[in-house]
Amino acid sequence: MDRLLHKVRAVPEKKSFLIGMTLILITPLLSFLIVDLFLMSNWIMIFVGVFINFFSLLFILNAADKRHSRLAKR
Repeated sequence: MDRLLHKVRAVPEKKSFLIGMTLILITPLLSFLIVDLFLMSNWIMIFVGVFINFFSLLFILNAADKRHSRLAKR
């Protein structure tokens, strides 16, 4: 888990925010399409959605932390 956080922190601020927002906006669409195409259980798709949204929040919080740190230095 520690290596994963270091990799997320290495992503630049704008890219991190863009990745997080893209994941949040596209996850419901992908969930809807995957459930219809592969006939997966709703519970499995809920867990996958929670997993993806967790990582998207990590990226957004990383971007917010970097922005806050950058603005606090001024």
